[in-house]
Amino acid sequence: MSTDATDRHFAADGNIYQADGTVVGTYQLDEHGHLAATATDEDGNGYIDTVVADTDHDGTFETGVVDTDADGYGETILVDSDNDGDFDTSAVDTNADGTDETTASDPHGF
Repeated sequence: MSTDATDRHFAADGNIYQADGTVVGTYQLDEHGHLAATATDEDGNGYIDTVVADTDHDGTFETGVVDTDADGYGETILVDSDNDGDFDTSAVDTNADGTDETTASDPHGF
């Protein structure tokens, strides 16, 4: 399976397809037709690997979650908690036990 994002298309059925027809994710649009959320399974193992969401529908993503070790749980989390367009809060599960060991916050963004 190609991992080149240019080989993908967003279909009207809410799925994201590789050029070969393989489903690699899903997406949702807000009431104005703008991208509100997307989730992808980059390695094809059946678990979501990456999720980004525009929770306040202002055109920027406020939440991002990445499953870095393909176990089905998000080990890296980023949040724009003050809605200024920059991620300013993060959490990382460094040993993949389901608990965040490292957290950081910067009101000016990362």
